[in-house]
Amino acid sequence: MEKFKLRRSRRFGAVASLFTGLLVASLSIGTAAFASGSTVQPVSSAQTPAWSNGQTVTIQYPQNFFCDKSVTSAAPSGCEVGQDSNVGPVANAGRSVLYVLTPLFPNPVPAPMCGVASCPNHPLNIDLSRIYGALGATSGISVNNVSLPAHSHILDGNAGGWWDVKIVAVTNQAAWAKLAAGKSQATMDALINTPGSGVLGPIPTNLYLFFNVVGPRK
Repeated sequence: MEKFKLRRSRRFGAVASLFTGLLVASLSIGTAAFASGSTVQPVSSAQTPAWSNGQTVTIQYPQNFFCDKSVTSAAPSGCEVGQDSNVGPVANAGRSVLYVLTPLFPNPVPAPMCGVASCPNHPLNIDLSRIYGALGATSGISVNNVSLPAHSHILDGNAGGWWDVKIVAVTNQAAWAKLAAGKSQATMDALINTPGSGVLGPIPTNLYLFFNVVGPRK
């Protein structure tokens, strides 16, 4: 799979430095009411919302997550932030991208689609040790196994199957509200490309989720 682009490397440093707030946010953001509990076994009928092309859609997870085990991770899930996968679960698995919007501030409105370690067929934990220096940690050991933070989803289209997960950090309520109003990758990209908007990323991971868009959210 194509590695993280050099043109994004400067952004990565800025985004990684904000993950100190992620650890705080993961403790302070409650579970959204419509997110089912996460499990280590797949839940074939599980559903969550996502934003796509200006709409809120329903996505259904018939399989559990995949993390590329050729990427070293200390988390029990095998999932890693800051390193792209070397191989996917299937050929051409990175053709669809799921952007995980992670609020790095308390009490975002609307509430994240998934609370801390709460979404079905997601990993319960993830390793941040590749960005430990930016976290202010003295070693990667202190952040090598943290709960998956609260987040919402933006899709790059309405495809189905395996989705390559990228993390996008959101640092303030105003930016979060704009993303919720736009409900689209276009809105997200515009904010990423606007200095000082409070939306930074994307950061690569070795994580894939398997789901299908099954219709508009009712």
